[in-house]
Amino acid sequence: MDGVDVPLADLFLHATVELVSTSEGYARARSAPEAFLFRRLQTLPLTAGRFRLNARLPIQFDDRREMEVDLLDTVASLAIELDGPQHLNDPEAYRQDRRKDLLLQEHGYLVLRFLTDDVAKRLNHVLDSVTQALVGRMRPLQGTR
Repeated sequence: MDGVDVPLADLFLHATVELVSTSEGYARARSAPEAFLFRRLQTLPLTAGRFRLNARLPIQFDDRREMEVDLLDTVASLAIELDGPQHLNDPEAYRQDRRKDLLLQEHGYLVLRFLTDDVAKRLNHVLDSVTQALVGRMRPLQGTR
């Protein structure tokens, strides 16, 4: 096996097959890794209820009036983008992602990018990175109260 934790991979497949179409979060998922990560984030006390799937922001991007982000926490201004092979194999898609990152950063968002493969193969790393970033983003918010 190529480093895949079999029980985790089984959980990944199970969770993505049983998406609940009536839930706004799951219905908006464009891919199984997005749905799986969203569902997993919903189970952690620190991240539950914070993220929206394929959230739209009023930031003009590539001739559109709004930009879509895979997972977004508007309170902490934290955006998570998941990149599949199409993002890496196509130079124009890669450039578009960098433009998107820059625009998000200009509007105060921290952008975390992960490979879709990492959602299954390195989930703990992804979750640790998200929670670390979230804690870091929350510290300044706590100081303003």
